[in-house]
Amino acid sequence: MPIPENIIDQIQNRTDIVEVISRYIPLQKAGRNYKAPCPFHNEKTPSFIVSPDKQIYHCFGCGAGGNAFSFVMKHENLEFPEVVEMLAEKAGVKLPHLTSEKKELTSLANQLYKINELAVSFFQESLARSAAAKDYLASRGIAEETIKKLRIGYAPDGWEGILNFFQKKNVHGSFVEKAGLAISNEKGGYYDRFRKRPIFPILDLKNRVLGFGGRVLDSSLPKYMNSPETYVYSKGRNLYGLNFTRDFIKKQGYALIVEGYLDFIIPYQAGVTNIVATLGTALTVDQVKLLKRFANTVIMVYDPDEAGEAASLRNMDLFLGEGVNVYIAELPKGFDPDGYIRKFGADDFIKLTKSSKNLFDYKLSKLSSRFDIRTGHGKAAIAGEMLPTISRIENAVLRSNLIKKLAEKLSVDEESIRTELKKVKPDYTMRVYTVSTVEAKKDSKSAEKMILALLFEGGNFIQEVRGKLSLEEFKDSSIRDIVKLVLDISKEGKAITPVKLINYLENNDAAAILISEAVNLSETLSNKEKVLSDCIAKIKKDNTKDRLERLQDAIKAAHNSNDDGLVTRLVTEYMELLKGSSV
Repeated sequence: MPIPENIIDQIQNRTDIVEVISRYIPLQKAGRNYKAPCPFHNEKTPSFIVSPDKQIYHCFGCGAGGNAFSFVMKHENLEFPEVVEMLAEKAGVKLPHLTSEKKELTSLANQLYKINELAVSFFQESLARSAAAKDYLASRGIAEETIKKLRIGYAPDGWEGILNFFQKKNVHGSFVEKAGLAISNEKGGYYDRFRKRPIFPILDLKNRVLGFGGRVLDSSLPKYMNSPETYVYSKGRNLYGLNFTRDFIKKQGYALIVEGYLDFIIPYQAGVTNIVATLGTALTVDQVKLLKRFANTVIMVYDPDEAGEAASLRNMDLFLGEGVNVYIAELPKGFDPDGYIRKFGADDFIKLTKSSKNLFDYKLSKLSSRFDIRTGHGKAAIAGEMLPTISRIENAVLRSNLIKKLAEKLSVDEESIRTELKKVKPDYTMRVYTVSTVEAKKDSKSAEKMILALLFEGGNFIQEVRGKLSLEEFKDSSIRDIVKLVLDISKEGKAITPVKLINYLENNDAAAILISEAVNLSETLSNKEKVLSDCIAKIKKDNTKDRLERLQDAIKAAHNSNDDGLVTRLVTEYMELLKGSSV
C-alpha cells in the first residue's frame, strides 16, 4: 500500500536533516550550513554540505545529494518505505493501518521467516550428527568457522525429517510447503524437499532467511536443488552472500560475480570479500539493480565452458542498460573459482580478476571465434551482435571509439558501421531511415540544469518554461522527468520545494543528486530572468541543429537505398527547418 503524500510531508516537516545526518557523521557549523568529510567517498578536505534551511545535503566532491530520506537510504542501503517507517517512528508520526489483505500477507511473510529460521537450526543440528556431511564439507575445504558464519547445515536422508521437526512445533505441513521446504503428494500429505544434501541458507540484506540451496554429497543428479519461489523468496531478486559482502563491495568499488555456492564460499573464506553468487539462474535486472546500490563496476567470473561464455554474453547488455561497467575474468580451462582458489590461492585469483577483459573486447573475441571474420556473412553476423551492445553506451566519445575499433577488427569502413548502428532499436531489431538521437552536448545539459534550478523559484519561471519549451526538447531524460513532475505538481496548485520533490521520486538516487545540484546552482545565478531566456534559446538552437544533422543522415541513408520519394520528402523538411532557424 503506497504511503499517502500527506503522511510523508508530516514526517518531512518533523525531521531535521542536520539531526538525522549527525547521527551518522560529525557535522561542523559553517555559516548558515554544516560541513563534513563526505561519508560516500574518501576525501581530506570536507566538501559535504548540509543546508538546514533547504533540508538538503550535497557533496561537491562526488556529487551525492538529496534530503534526509535519501541520505538514510544511501547510508543504510535501505528502500524508501523502510526509511519512511524508520523516520516516522522517530518523528512520532503514525503510519496508516494496513488493509486486511496487507495484514494477512505481512503475517504470512513473518510466519515464513520464522519457519525458515527454525529450519536453519534443524539443518545445523542434523549436520552436527552427520559424519558423512561433515567429511564432505571438510573435503571441499570449508572451515568450521565458515560453516558457523554462513549457517551451513545438512538435510538428512529421509522423507519426513523436517516435517516431523515442525509437527512437534505445531507447524502444519501446508506452511512448511509454503516455505518451500516440503512438497505435497497425491494423497494430500507432504514430504521433505531437501534430502541427503548440505544446505546453504540464502539471506537478505536484513539477514532474514529467505530460502535454501542444497548440493549432493556425490556425483548424482541434480547436483543442486534450490528453494522454489515463495512469498518471501525469488531467486531472480537476490544474490547469495551479498548480506556478508556488501560493505566490502562498497569500499572496494566493484563486485565479483560467480555462479555457485562453493564458488562463493571458498574465495570468501580465503579473503576475497567483494564477491556474490547468482542463484542457479542468469542474472536479472532486479539483481543488477540490487548490486548497483553498492558498486557501479562488476567482474563476472564464470566457468570457461560454453555455458559460462553464453551466460556472460547474455548478461553484458543487461549491465549496460543499468549503467554498470562490466568486465569478464576468464579462468583456465577445467577450473572454477572454487578449484582455482584451492590450487593457486586467493592472491593469484585476485590478480587474475584484475586482468579481466572489458565487455567489448571479450564479446568481440568470442564472436570472432564463433563466426568466420573473413567472410561478408561472418562480418555481418559479428556486427549484428556487437551493435546492440554499442548502442547502449551513453558516452558519445566512448561509443565513437568502439565503432572505430569494431570497423578495424572487421576490416570495413567506419561509416558502414555507423549506418548500421542507426538501425538498431532498443529491442535489438533493425529499422531503416531512422537515426538515434544525437547525444546532448555538455552545454545543452548545463542549460537544462539551469532551467531546472529556476523552476524552483516558482511563479513566472514555471509559466515561462511551460509556454516556451516542450518536454521533448529536454535531451537529458533525467532532467526531463523531473521537469515534468514539477510542471504537473504546479498544475495542481501545490507548493513545490526541492525537499518534497525528492520524496515524490522515492528511491531515485540520480534524481535526488540532480535536484541538490540544481538547488546549489540557483544560488549562484544573478539576473535570473535573462538566464532563463538565454537557456531556452540555447536549447532550441541545439535541438534544431541536432534535427538538421539527423535529417542529413536520413537523407544519406535514403539515397543509398535509392528511395527517391523519401529523399524528396526529407530534403523538403530539411530546407523548411533551415529556413526558420538561426543555425
